[in-house]
Amino acid sequence: MPETKIILGPPGTGKTHNLLSLVEQELARGTPPDRIAFVAFTKKAAHEARDRAMKKFNLEEQHLPNFRTLHSFAFHQLGLTKSEVMSRDNYKEFAQAFGMDLGSVTDGMDSGGIFTTDNILINEVNLARMKCLELEHHYNNSDLQDISWHALLRAQRALEEFKKKKELFDFTDMIELYLSSGPVPKLEVVFVDEAQDLCRLQWRMIDKITQDVKQIYISGDDDQAIYRWAGADVEHLINMPGETTVLTQSYRCPRVVQNLSQDIISKVRNRRPKSWKGTNKEGLLRYHSYPESVDLKNNGTWLVMARTQYLLDEIERDVRLQGLLYKRNNKLPVSQKLLNAVDAWKRLNDGEYIELPEVKSIYSYMSTDVGIERGFKHLKTADKEKYETEELVMHHGLLVSGRPWDVAFDKVGNRDREFLRAVESRNTSRDTEARINLSTIHGAKGGEADNVMLLTDLSRKAQEAMEINADDETRVFYVGATRARDTLHIVQPQRYGGFII
Repeated sequence: MPETKIILGPPGTGKTHNLLSLVEQELARGTPPDRIAFVAFTKKAAHEARDRAMKKFNLEEQHLPNFRTLHSFAFHQLGLTKSEVMSRDNYKEFAQAFGMDLGSVTDGMDSGGIFTTDNILINEVNLARMKCLELEHHYNNSDLQDISWHALLRAQRALEEFKKKKELFDFTDMIELYLSSGPVPKLEVVFVDEAQDLCRLQWRMIDKITQDVKQIYISGDDDQAIYRWAGADVEHLINMPGETTVLTQSYRCPRVVQNLSQDIISKVRNRRPKSWKGTNKEGLLRYHSYPESVDLKNNGTWLVMARTQYLLDEIERDVRLQGLLYKRNNKLPVSQKLLNAVDAWKRLNDGEYIELPEVKSIYSYMSTDVGIERGFKHLKTADKEKYETEELVMHHGLLVSGRPWDVAFDKVGNRDREFLRAVESRNTSRDTEARINLSTIHGAKGGEADNVMLLTDLSRKAQEAMEINADDETRVFYVGATRARDTLHIVQPQRYGGFII
């Protein structure tokens, strides 16, 4: 039997960093790199571990073949190719073929294999598999009053028929196939990161790949288990036997945030008790009756979080009107290409030289009616690396100079134009870095910011979930609160049934 060591890391205590240090210790004592496996819930965590080991010990990627997500591990061991894996385009084809509306599709590529669509039937079919349950058992023991058993069964059969016909595998198929027929690699040590997010099917895979190893390290935090809706089996971590270490010093949360967070998580009934300390900084805690009373113009980075996407819509409208550059779900509301082109145009008009790729980018936002001569859009005759205004006007078809970007860039849409004008009126600097990120709490997991604004409203579905299992929703808001490095702003519920902090 392998020796199991469990590392529990409260928010900001560096559990992944601790795990990576143990990887380094194994490599330093001479454990062959290909005999070490580092499996994680997300691709980001797995690649971070691999890249750190490569840099520290001067290794190449091929020396660390087992630093992967579990789905990637199964993919690699089974010898599959990308053409055999269900893609978003395949799901769209399936939806058309069987007359289903899937809406947006998250195929699991970057999110630990969490597969979601806007179609509840397909979601529930996959959820049953992640939980290792027969579909009928899952249906009979879940609150699925809005759908019929026959509709669910038809959806399951339709999806399986499509995959069989196309000879495709989805992410759940990979693990199921690996469990039934995949080889067990020769490993000595296995590291498992983000263990609180693993589902029952993934835990079975862990059992398989660790059956002959000497040592297993399990890292996670049951208090941050917020993916039960996607099949995560936090009870497995809570009840797991083994030598347990609790990391007790947070390098993120100030004392006032740590104190509040402990009050929140203490309401969870089923958990592994643990205590931890905040940083030496006191921090600030503010309560607000309305989100408008939070001044997002303050310096520092901001993370604005809500339980559900639509609860962020009004915040986004307000932020746009204020002319604040922001991201939503880590994506800018305008393209980075446009931001860079605007900056390059301003530098060009200030008499500076700009590089050829910047010139081409500028030209792409100009029409032949306003900004450039026909035939010069791609600068086919350009033979230099840098250009200034006079050269572009004389030799490369530029018709306008000295005009504001919003006049010269006539191909930019009105919505983007108005937003960037508002940003300029607010901030005359050329800083194109967004300090504000709007996100669901689930989307912000693992992130942090100087300032956190936490909306406590719940959707109707989340309210119903709270009534069934308050522990899960409590963990969600615990995760939200613990993203703050300095100041935490709690916005009181604007409607009946919010989460009370």
